[in-house]
Amino acid sequence: MTPLCYALSMTSTLSTFEAQQQSHLAETAAWYWLAHESGLGLRRVKEIMSDHGQTHSQSLHEILISTPLAREELLKLTVEESQLLEKQLPELEITERTLAGWQHHGMGMVRLNESSYPPTLRIHLRAVERPLLLNYQGELGLLDMPTVMAFSGADPDEEAIAWTIDTMLELAHEGALPLLVAKSGLDARLMRSLLESEAPCTLVFSQGLASYAPPPSLNSAISAGRTLLISPFRPDWTPPPDKPNPMLPHALGFAQALANALLIVNPPHPLNLLPEQPCFLRPDIPKTIGCQSYYADPEKLFLRLVEIPTAASTANLASQQPPLPQDTSPPETPIDTEKLITRLSEMGNVPEAMKARLRTPKPNN
Repeated sequence: MTPLCYALSMTSTLSTFEAQQQSHLAETAAWYWLAHESGLGLRRVKEIMSDHGQTHSQSLHEILISTPLAREELLKLTVEESQLLEKQLPELEITERTLAGWQHHGMGMVRLNESSYPPTLRIHLRAVERPLLLNYQGELGLLDMPTVMAFSGADPDEEAIAWTIDTMLELAHEGALPLLVAKSGLDARLMRSLLESEAPCTLVFSQGLASYAPPPSLNSAISAGRTLLISPFRPDWTPPPDKPNPMLPHALGFAQALANALLIVNPPHPLNLLPEQPCFLRPDIPKTIGCQSYYADPEKLFLRLVEIPTAASTANLASQQPPLPQDTSPPETPIDTEKLITRLSEMGNVPEAMKARLRTPKPNN
């Protein structure tokens, strides 16, 4: 290929990539505008998008910039809703510029209909509870690793904190991903230890990320691809400065739904424990009927995590009765490592560190 042909080919490839990026930004802006700037309630927007996703292949952005009649028909709007959207539509271009600015400063957004949307949220949350959009900073691909959230119902003492830190670091070494909430106490202590150890982790925020500036140590971990910040709230939302954050309980619930497993430090146990969400209990912590699977050491928990299929049945849709206690101890039969890796690869990306850890021979007891 001549230098001129090569240059033309590269220019064409770059133009295609830029067009795809612009199209993605426009569609995300359309979702954001409909959810937060159109004047429709969020519940109504979720109804519209659920129906739209099941019946139309046309993008939301294309529908919004079409004629009012086509928009009303395709989104199944009432006359009043159609008129409201027509009045607010000039703001869509401003929204797109706003998202472009956030993206330039390192904040990305992922839509509910994208393949990169965390699969645990589809499993653990009912459709009406799933956030339409998530904002994040860092490497979203970290969520391909099995996530473990530390939960403490009561304030832990120093011995419990030390145990939790050691266990989380060991799980991170095994190939799991510690999941924390940005709040004081145990999570803050865990975060400092994980940063010092250069271990990977995900940090859930109870505010939007557009106005958040990470401190230097956290920013370095984000830049190195070790840390992911994620939030289910609109990016420009900030908590009141002199009052308790009203979104903190929602952030805790979101983090629990995002996790594959829970590390329970102290009772009382969390609500809404799910059958496919195993619990790892600190020694001498009593079991609860809400959790069906318990593990006594990090390695067994990790092996259970990597066997969890991402297509597990949704737990919140069927019976609301408390699950009956079952004996779901890990099987003692040997695991075929290569078959397990192949099975995991079919469900999504498997980090090389996880493959290497699974292939490492285990010493005989």
